[in-house]
Amino acid sequence: MRKYMKYEIKGSYKFILGILSILIIASTIIQMNVSKFVEFDNINTPQNVTGFKGLMLFVSVLVIFGAFLTAFFHIIGSFKKELYEDRGYLTFTLPLTGNKILGAKLIVAIMWFAVLGIGTFLFNMLLAIILYGSEWLNIVKQALGMVNSVWISVVLISGLSAIMTLILIYFSMALSRVSIRNKKIGGLWFVIFLILNAVLSYIILKISGAIPYFINLSSFGISHYYELSMLPDFVTGAEQIILIDNNFNGYLNIASVLSHVLASVGAFLSTGYLIEKKIDL
Repeated sequence: MRKYMKYEIKGSYKFILGILSILIIASTIIQMNVSKFVEFDNINTPQNVTGFKGLMLFVSVLVIFGAFLTAFFHIIGSFKKELYEDRGYLTFTLPLTGNKILGAKLIVAIMWFAVLGIGTFLFNMLLAIILYGSEWLNIVKQALGMVNSVWISVVLISGLSAIMTLILIYFSMALSRVSIRNKKIGGLWFVIFLILNAVLSYIILKISGAIPYFINLSSFGISHYYELSMLPDFVTGAEQIILIDNNFNGYLNIASVLSHVLASVGAFLSTGYLIEKKIDL
């Protein structure tokens, strides 16, 4: 499995480094333009960016969005190539189980997403410190001081949702390849994914409402929905995945978390079974 992961990394690192370079260039353009008109003493005062600077900012934001989107389709496209192109003859004849092949793909994909996300974030932090100095550091400290159970809950459920989505994409591709053997309509996996994702999201929402127990990730205390005093604007029903109380404490629905984990494990094992037992090369 390690050798297969090395093969995967070797085959895609140049593309990822290219995407990271684009992200760094676009981030630099944005920050260099922003630094010319932002004054932290007047940060609450609206500032207008017009003309060529405004155009550059707009284009740079689009470039960053496009770069992440391109990286996403490249990474998930690597699995599709195994299913629909000749390289699958090599991959699926390796002495590896379906779960190991899928696991290697998944680990490398998560690693590349982390490299792009963390790399872009750290570069922007470093550049901001150079441009803004101590003023920026004070803002960062204030932002870190605002991290509480709400932010932790959002990060946790976002990570679980992202992993579940990635595995569902792989499962949809494998299911499409097995059920519809015509390679010319291989794009049908996307329709399968949309349907599966919508159905699964609806089921998780219903399970969250049926088992309305929430955990506070700061105190690890468990409470029923009716025991919590919610902010009026956030009271929308027990089926919510994250709730915020009057003291701005975040509560994460336990059933929702478990549902995300179980769905991810189920989709992973199903995909591993399909590519090991059902793929007809």
